[in-house]
Amino acid sequence: MISFIEKQFPVSKISKESYKERKAGPNQTLTGLGKWWGRKPLVIVRTAILGCLMPASDNPKRDMDIFLKIMSMDQTGVELRKDKSFSAAEMYEIVEKNKKLRSRINEWFDITGDKIKLNSSVNKKEVELTVFNTLGYDEKLTKCILPEQLKNLDEQTWNEINHHLGTSANNLRELIKQLSIKRYGRRVVVGDCFCGGGSIPFEAARMGCDSYASDLNPVAGLLTWASINILGASAKELEEIKQFQQDVFHKVDHQITALGIEHNEQGDRALTYLYCVEADCPECKVRIPLLPSLVVGIRAGKVVAKLLRNGQTYDIAIKMNATATEVKEAGKAGTATSKGMICPHCGKTTPIAALRKDRKDENGNTIFGLRQWEKTDFDFREDDVYSERLYVIRYERPDGTRYYRAPNEHDLQNESKVKQMVAENIVSWQEQGLVPSMEIEVGLETERLFKERGWTHWNHLFSARQLYTLSRFTEQMLLISSQLIKVSGILGLNKLVNWNSQLCGWNPARDNATQTFYNQALNSLTNWVVRSQAMFNTSWLYNISEYPTSKSANIQLCDARDVSVNCHLWITDPPYAD
Repeated sequence: MISFIEKQFPVSKISKESYKERKAGPNQTLTGLGKWWGRKPLVIVRTAILGCLMPASDNPKRDMDIFLKIMSMDQTGVELRKDKSFSAAEMYEIVEKNKKLRSRINEWFDITGDKIKLNSSVNKKEVELTVFNTLGYDEKLTKCILPEQLKNLDEQTWNEINHHLGTSANNLRELIKQLSIKRYGRRVVVGDCFCGGGSIPFEAARMGCDSYASDLNPVAGLLTWASINILGASAKELEEIKQFQQDVFHKVDHQITALGIEHNEQGDRALTYLYCVEADCPECKVRIPLLPSLVVGIRAGKVVAKLLRNGQTYDIAIKMNATATEVKEAGKAGTATSKGMICPHCGKTTPIAALRKDRKDENGNTIFGLRQWEKTDFDFREDDVYSERLYVIRYERPDGTRYYRAPNEHDLQNESKVKQMVAENIVSWQEQGLVPSMEIEVGLETERLFKERGWTHWNHLFSARQLYTLSRFTEQMLLISSQLIKVSGILGLNKLVNWNSQLCGWNPARDNATQTFYNQALNSLTNWVVRSQAMFNTSWLYNISEYPTSKSANIQLCDARDVSVNCHLWITDPPYAD
C-alpha cells in the first residue's frame, strides 16, 4: 500500500506552519520543560506520521485536499483556527488594495470621522471572513492558532475525511488508530533513535501512536520522558505537581526569609545582585572593577554607576534618575573591552591574557596563568589575579516599588553570612548531591572556563549565594518518592540553573538577566547577575499544560547502533556532527 508521503507532500504550507510554530518561542509546547537546541517543530512530525499512514489513492488532488483537511490547513481549517480579529483600519487597508473588493469600501466602511469604522449595517464577522480569505497563507497564519491548538475539526470535515479514507473517526487519535490497523493490523509504533528534546516521540504519542525513543544523552532521555509523562499527565497528577512546586517554593522562601540574607535593614527584599571581577592594573597597581559599561538600568528608570577613586581601589556609587547625558557617558566609560582592561586611573590598556599571566611553553602550547580552583572552592582567594565584587543590588519595597543601590555594611554582612554557610557545608552538600561536584571535562567549549576563570568543577559556575539557594531546592526535591513529581522537580532545578549561574549576564536596556545558555557556549563574564529566591517564581513555578498522550512509550538510554526494538516507522534526525 503506497503512502501519501511517497507521492506528494505540501512542503510550502508545512514550511510556513513550522516557521510560525518556531516564532512562538517560549510558548511552544515542549520548550517550557527545558531548553534543548534543535527541537523539531511538532507540525513537521505530525505531517510526517500522517503522510506515512495515509494511503495514496488514484486521485492525487483529492488526496491532497483530505490531507490538508486533517491538518486543518485547508480553507475551512484555517478559518476554524483564526483567533485574532482585524481592526477596521486593517480591513480598510486590505480592501483598498484588493481590486475585487475595492468597490465595497463605501458599503462596508465609515471614513467620515477621525477613525475608520465599519458601518453599523454590515455584519462584522462576514466582512472580516471575506477580507481574511483574500490574504495569502503566510498572512492568514498571523491571525491563527497552531494546528495542534485546534481542539477538533467540524463534523462536515470529518464526514469528508472518513468517506475518502473508509474510516469512521471523530478525532485525530481515532483516525491514526484506524489507519494503523488498516496498514499494520495494530496501533503503529513510531521510533526515534536520536530523540533529543523529544519532539518525535511526544507528537507520535499525542497522535495516539505507540512510540520508542532512545538517545545517548541522559538529558535527552529525561526531557523525552517528561514530555510524554508530565505533559501527558492527568488533571489530578498535574495538580499534584503544581502543589509540589508551590510547597517547595514556599519552604525555601521561609528558610531564606528567616535567615534575613535577602533583606536589607529596612526590610526590603533583594531581587537581583550584580557582581563583577576586579584585578590590579599592572602599571599603577590600582584595583580596577572590570565593567563593560557603567550603565546599570534603563527600562525601569535610568541608573548609572560612577567610579570614585579611594586610595588604591575604586568605590562604586549608584545614581538613580540619571540624565540622558550621564547615561551616554556611562555607556562609554566601561573598564572591560575586547582589547582588555582599561585603567581609569592611568589610562593604560592591558590585554586580558596578559592580566591572567598566560604564557606559551617551548612547544607553543598555552599555559594558563590563573590558579586552577579546587573542588570545594566557591570564591577567589586573596592571592588570585581576580576577586569577586558585589557592586549593585536591586531591591523591592513592600509597596512594589523597586530601586538600585550600592551595597552597604548590612548587605556585605549578609554576603559574609552566606559565604560562611557555604564554606561550612559544601563538603557535605557535595556528598549528598545537593550541589555539583563533578570535574569539568576538557573540551572546545569548556577549556575557556579553565583559562578565563580557573574553574575546574561544575560547582564553580555558581556563586556562594546561588549554591546556597539551589541546595535548598535540591534538598526538598530529594525527599520526594514519586517519579513523576521528582522528574518535575529536576526540570525545575534545570530551569533554575539556566537562569541563575555566574554565566548569566545583565541586560541594562531591559533591566533583566540573560540565560546561562543564551547561546551554545559557556561564556565567562566580567560582570554577571545573581537572582534572589524571590525571582525564582517564573523558573521554578513553570507552567504545565495538559496534552493527552499514549503512555505506551518505551524510552531508553543507548547507542543508536545497539537498538534492538522493531518499529513500523522510524523518523529521526541524527546529529549533524556525527
